[in-house]
Amino acid sequence: MRKESIEVEDRFYARCAELLGTTHRYIPWPCPTRGPNRWNNRHAGNGRYPGFGTIHMYGPNNIHVSLRHPRIVNRTFKDVEDVFEFLRSLRPDQD
Repeated sequence: MRKESIEVEDRFYARCAELLGTTHRYIPWPCPTRGPNRWNNRHAGNGRYPGFGTIHMYGPNNIHVSLRHPRIVNRTFKDVEDVFEFLRSLRPDQD
């Protein structure tokens, strides 16, 4: 189950990078049974797009988009396809 979730997240972040015209490297959490806490190591997390901002998928119905380029925006979406459509609207030269 968790492996499927990781693959979905990886594809989501990769597609967002493609629509923004940048790169993204997905880093899954090393411990599949427990998330980060104050006693174990943390990494900066996924959803960071250098020069653009962040896009975080907290769940399939809670996606936060905070960008400073190509336009300043801070929005929450309830659907993955809405995020993709919004990113396409920011860069009309993309597919």
